[in-house]
This record gives sequence, C-alpha cells and structure tokens, in this order.
Amino acid sequence: MDVVRRFSLLATASLLALVALLGSVRSRPVMSEDAAGRLARATAYFDSTIVLARNATPRGPRGDALALGIAYLERERLGLGSPFRLVDQSIHDPRLEASMRQRVGWALLGRLRRGDAYVVDPVVLDGIGPWSSDGRGATGAAHVELIVRTIRGASDPRAGELAVRLAYMIAASKGSISTSSVSVAAEVAALVRDKELSEADLRDLLSDAEQNGSDVMELLARRRAARAFRVEQPALAPLTEPMRVEAMNDVASLVRAIDTLNRVPEPEVVSTAPYSLLGEQFGAKAATLGARRPAIGQVTVSLRGQKAIPASTLNDEALAAAYSTLDAPSDSARRGVALTVLSAAVSMRALAQEAPWFDGDVGPNAMDIAAEFGLAGVTFARSVPDAWRGYYVREIGNALRDMQLAFPAVSFQGLRIRFGTDPLPDSALAMHDPSTRTLQLSVYTSSGTLAHELSHDLDWQTARRLYADGGGYSTDRAVRDRRGPLAASVRGLGEARVVRSFTGLPSSPPSERPVEIFARSADWFVASMLALQGRSNGFLSAVEDPLLAGYAAGAPAAVGTVGVTSLLDAIEQMTYISDTARATYEAAWANPETLDPAILVRRVLETPVAWRFAWARPGRAALPAPAQLTFCSLGTSDEARARRHLLSLAVDARAQGALLRRAKFYPASMRNDWVNSVIGAAPWNNELGDGLERSLRMSVVNDLSSSLSAQGVVPLVPAIFRSSDASCSVIDR
Repeated sequence: MDVVRRFSLLATASLLALVALLGSVRSRPVMSEDAAGRLARATAYFDSTIVLARNATPRGPRGDALALGIAYLERERLGLGSPFRLVDQSIHDPRLEASMRQRVGWALLGRLRRGDAYVVDPVVLDGIGPWSSDGRGATGAAHVELIVRTIRGASDPRAGELAVRLAYMIAASKGSISTSSVSVAAEVAALVRDKELSEADLRDLLSDAEQNGSDVMELLARRRAARAFRVEQPALAPLTEPMRVEAMNDVASLVRAIDTLNRVPEPEVVSTAPYSLLGEQFGAKAATLGARRPAIGQVTVSLRGQKAIPASTLNDEALAAAYSTLDAPSDSARRGVALTVLSAAVSMRALAQEAPWFDGDVGPNAMDIAAEFGLAGVTFARSVPDAWRGYYVREIGNALRDMQLAFPAVSFQGLRIRFGTDPLPDSALAMHDPSTRTLQLSVYTSSGTLAHELSHDLDWQTARRLYADGGGYSTDRAVRDRRGPLAASVRGLGEARVVRSFTGLPSSPPSERPVEIFARSADWFVASMLALQGRSNGFLSAVEDPLLAGYAAGAPAAVGTVGVTSLLDAIEQMTYISDTARATYEAAWANPETLDPAILVRRVLETPVAWRFAWARPGRAALPAPAQLTFCSLGTSDEARARRHLLSLAVDARAQGALLRRAKFYPASMRNDWVNSVIGAAPWNNELGDGLERSLRMSVVNDLSSSLSAQGVVPLVPAIFRSSDASCSVIDR
C-alpha cells in the first residue's frame, strides 16, 4: 500500500512540475519590454502620420524623410521584397537621419507582426471560375480565403503552398477553372507562404533577442548575413518528405473545395488592398526619390507590356510610389494593375538575400572586379548614371563568385562586360556577343540573366578548345557535325520533352537552337546548386521554382532521366562538376520518388490523348471493352502511396478535361449522344461519357508508361521492363 501511495504521490508531483513548466513557457514574454515599446511607438507614429499625410504636401528634408518612411511601409504591404531585407535597407539608408532609420525599421517589424504585409488584392482571381449553371461564379476573395486557409492550416507554409499549386493545376486541367488562373493562384500562394514564414521568423527573432539579451536590429543583421531567415531561403530548395506527403494527401479535398467554391457566400469584409499608404502628394515625392535608385530588372521586366504604370518606374521603391498615384477607373483596369504588382512582388523574391546598397557605399570598383576574375574590362555607357555604377559592379562580382560555386573550374579570363541603357536586339534581356566575347547588359533588364549568358560564354570557350578554327558555340557545332560525345548529349537535351510553362497565356516559343537549350538548362543547374546550399542570387539567376520559373529563365529544360543525364554529360564536356554535385542534381530532378510533385502533375497534364474512336453509327461511339486501368509502380512508403494517388487525380483530370473541351466545341445543333453524355445535356446516357473517359485515361497511362521523357518524372515502370501484369498496381480511385 505504501508503494502504491508513494507512486501516486510521485506521479502527482511530476504532473504538477510539468504543469508549472508549461505555465512558465507560456507566460514567458515573446519579446523584451524595450522591444515591445519600440514596436508600439514606431507603429503608432506611422499610423498617425499616414492619416495626416494623405491630404498633405511634403516639404523640405522632413517631408522627404516621411515620404521615404511611408514608401518602405508600402513596399512591405505590397510584398515587394522580404520584410527583413527592407528593415536592413532602412537602418542603413543615408537619406534618413539615425532616429528615423530606427523608427522605420521598428515600424516595418510592427506592421509585419500586425499582419499588414504581403497584402494581396483578391481582384487578381476574379472571374476564373468555377461557374454554376445560372452564371454565378466564385469571387477572387473566396479563392484568396481558400488559399490562405490552406497554407495557414498546414504544418509548414511550404507544404500548404505546394498543395495549393497541385490542386489548382488539377482543377484547371479538369475545366473547373480557367487555365490562365494557375500561375496567378501560384503567385498568390507564394506571397501568402512568405507572409506566414516571415511572421514566424519575426516571432523567433524577438524571442531569441529577449532570451539572449541581444539587440533586435543587430541580431536581424546577423541572421540576414547568415541567410538564416526562412522567408529568405531560395524557393527552389527541395521540401522534406513529410512536407511533400502532407501536400499530396491534401490535394483531393482541396480540388473538391475549388470545384464548389461558387457556392461559398462572398466574404463580407471589404478588401483594403487597393488603397495605398501613400497619398498622392507623398507618392509623387517618393517616386522622385525612388527614381534616383538603380534600376532592377525584376521590376522593369514585370512592367513590360502594360500601360497603367509609367515606364519610368525602375525599381521597387518607385513602384510602391507609383501605385499610390494610379487611377483605375474600371474593374478590369484595377485587375490589370493588381496583376502587374503581384508579378513584380513574386519576381522580387529572387532578391531576398541581397545586401543593402546606397550611393556612396564603399566597395570594389570595376578595375578590382576585372583583376579578380581576369576580365578584359567592365565598362559602362555614358548614359548609365554614375551613382548606379557601384551597385552593378558589386552585383557582377557577386554573380561571378556564385557562378564559380556551381562550376568551380570555370574561368572568365578575357571576358568583356558592358552595361548600357539602350534596348538590345530582338528584345533580348541580355546578350553574349561571340564575335567580341562581350556580355552586353542593359541595366534595365539584365538582372537575373547572368547565369544564362555566362553559360553561353562557357559554350564559346569550349568551341575554342574542341575545334581547330574555334568559331561559334560548341553546342551548335557539335549538333551540326553530328559527332562526338557533346553532340550526343546536346541531341539528348533537344529530344527530352521540355516542360511547358503552365500559364495558358500565349507566348513566343523558346528558341530550339542547341546553344539556347543548353544555356536554359545550365541556368537551372546553377540555381539548383546554389539553392542546395541555401543561397540565391537574383542578379545571377531569376530562377525560383518549376512553376514560377522566373521572368528570364523559362520552364526547366532538363527534367527526367534523359534530360538530366544529357545536361550533366554536356557540362562535363565543358567544365568540371563533382560526383557529389552530379548525384545531388540527379536526385533533385530525375528521381521520381523525390521529384517536386508539381513536375509530375505538369508532365501528366501535358500528355497527349489519342482520339481513336470507331463510330458504330452517326452520333454514337463504339465504346472500348471495359478494361481495368493499371500501371506498374514501385514503392510502399507513405510518399509512394501519396504519389500514386496524386498520379490518379492528375490522369483523371487530364482525361476529363480533354473530353469536356472536345464536347463543348460542338454547337447545340450538332450535339451527339456522347456530347450530351459528357456535358450533361438531356437526353444523355452516362455510360457513353464514362466509357470515353476510361479510354482517354488508358491513353494517358500508356503514354506515361512508355515514353522516355516520363522516366525519372512519373513513378511508373516502363512497359518493356514489366515482368507481368500481376506485378502492377491498380490506380486508386
């Protein structure tokens, strides 16, 4: 009895100790009193200033400082860059007095903590569907609410973002929503993800500063220098297996939610997204000040082709200022502006790890960079402002160093680099001139293109090493001569199916010249190698991830066993890559067990369907004999099962969407029985549509299981390696 009593007392004491420990953890302040006071005072100061400045005119140095301060807050609100990058800039901004720098920095953190960052205008998703029979469609606000709820409900925002991407791709393929909405939904999900990550980063920053007795701003600067903020990690970094499994398992329910989103009542909350923090007068002043900052390609390229935002808007500071002065008289005009700002904000993610730069900062000059890398020179056209040149010199130096991280043996000896302002031929963002071995870079458009152009130079150097006359590019010459290992590798790159940009928007097809295919593929290799080290360089490469490829990159050109092997073999003909780098890249891009599930879905959705129908009589289809849809797939892990289920959803969506689009092509006067069966118009027989859908599913699966381009992407065993049908798995429904 005493033993039982003692055990009971011991258990009770342990529980009390645990409760006390949990209570102490919960009661522990998330930040110091000093930090809380600074956040509150800075946030309140700008809250009142924004109201007073809305109808006021900025005057003198104080007016300039206030305009700059509010512009920083507006950039954060629009998601134009990481909040911690903005804080780092503000506390080093020589245009502000020391006290104002700290006030702006604390206000940025305060508004982030309050949720006033990465605000998305829901109008960007208006009109994408789904639509009911009476013409009622889901609102953009309903889509944004669904995306936010999904990402916040995930164990990690990155898993929620992947689930949203997969679900919108499948829903678009089915025909529930417009195809062009996929990229927009992906951009919205990207900003929502970044908002959740940055808020978590802020909580950790304030808590750690309080526990360690550190200054918040000093700790922030150290973490940025160490690339420790999750929101500033490269988007191309692979997710962990649990994240991928969670995302894939959530897709089915999310697709059902999208399909019925038109039944959801419109949210009553009125969006404040289109209302700028800057008034018209302060916006004009901020635009003038922002125009003196260097041009950023992530902004200028995003603004191409639109008329609402002035072409003189050259960077994120000027864009935030210009947004406050725009007048969108119609819903379509407002949506166009919102889409442009959203695209620019997503493009700015590539610059998340960029260090602050201001005119007058001490750094290497053009001669220093030329001497470090053996360049023939770094020159500027007279039209490039002197105040901008230090920034581009610093960025070209960082880009060349990061390029050497991916290609340790690459040399730039004798390369010329010239910055100008004139448009380049054929609307090119940047250009490698083989006749003079010069990189022609425009300060307005060349940010993010360096990896592509430096890959051209590597190709150029290889031609001088492999061919006696040393003309042109080695990839072009190898394919033309049709001999040698380089020719075989480049042909393999060309034959590997290139993943399309799944946007639904018309665009000019990428060049199929061997030199361009190689440069596009090498760009992805460089970005991947940096991402695996937790690094990104938005001046070197605009690549973000397979769905949001970047304005200067295009869709990944080497995916799957054939494409990846061909790319790595081609690179090894030109320069050294380690066995570790090769194995790592193959695991990331050619292993169907770990490949980004978005690439798997995209590969399924671009698979052609075979319309091999035999008509028994006019208006009736002779249905194929019922067949059990099977495929051979390896693996019994949680991820293998999740991928099989995702594959099933994608195959169904591909078949249903193709059949529905074909059926809707027929006018009412020409609708046959199978058309009525598919679209549900009376009279109809469901068996006709179901049979045709089964036939199309079989067509898709057969293509995926026999195509070389699907190997290393789709988790199927090629048909030639199947031992028997008994070893195949049935597609889960």
